[in-house]
Amino acid sequence: MKGKIINISKISDIDTSKISVYDLNNRYIDARGNIYGLKYNTGSKKIDIIKILRATDKEAAALKQFLARKKMGVMESNGADEITSADTSSPEEEPREIFDADRFISTTISNMGTHRNRIKGVIMSIRNSNIIILEDKMESNELEQIFRDYEIDMEAMFDKVDNYQKELVNYPRSITYYQAKVDDNGRKIIEALAGNTERIMKFVYHYEMSNTIKEVYLHLKVIMGKLKDFMINKNIEEVKNATQHDKQLFQDANTSINNTMMEIDRLLTDIEHLEKYLAEPDHY
Repeated sequence: MKGKIINISKISDIDTSKISVYDLNNRYIDARGNIYGLKYNTGSKKIDIIKILRATDKEAAALKQFLARKKMGVMESNGADEITSADTSSPEEEPREIFDADRFISTTISNMGTHRNRIKGVIMSIRNSNIIILEDKMESNELEQIFRDYEIDMEAMFDKVDNYQKELVNYPRSITYYQAKVDDNGRKIIEALAGNTERIMKFVYHYEMSNTIKEVYLHLKVIMGKLKDFMINKNIEEVKNATQHDKQLFQDANTSINNTMMEIDRLLTDIEHLEKYLAEPDHY
């Protein structure tokens, strides 16, 4: 479905009462460079306006130039006097995607809390479901080992991310300390920033958080993969004396595991965007 980039003065210019499902791919850019999208709210059955990101002055100017070029092209071909939107279907002229590294990192760290609470709930549901018979030592030991791996390793890794972010933001160490930790590409970026401490520390923050978050979620993916395989191989219909409540607890846990696995895969893909962002000294 095609979308349009539409110039607006302010967010109140977007009249959701006049928007249909065919407009959901539209993007709106206001006078300050804020970019908005649309989302259908299944609960309220209405269209919500969502803020996608905040463009830098340079990026906002590039978007406006793009819109101006599209406007002139359509006016020349159609003889139109006025146009307020531009078709974004052309890959040759479409402005580059804007990636907000700071927002991605803060959102990811915030979502870690959600994942921690969800997985604790999964573990509790499985234990309370009475589907895993304690007398079956092989089965119960396998499951408890997975739980121990999560509770010992992952809880510590989640805490590490929180603490490391606080260190980098509030009481960072010397540049030479972090410079010794980065890879060859990272050292080239630091050298390209020519001794500008503020820009170097911004790069260090993004670099270190990227690696730390990636390490956490790669490890979590392994543990959740083991748990998912365990759940798949368990036929709850064969469990004697299992109540409908027991079965529901087990099934709900399985659904949460699958959802978490999909979110991990999406996050690791997004990390690739952050890694590409890191490779450009002009971002700092």
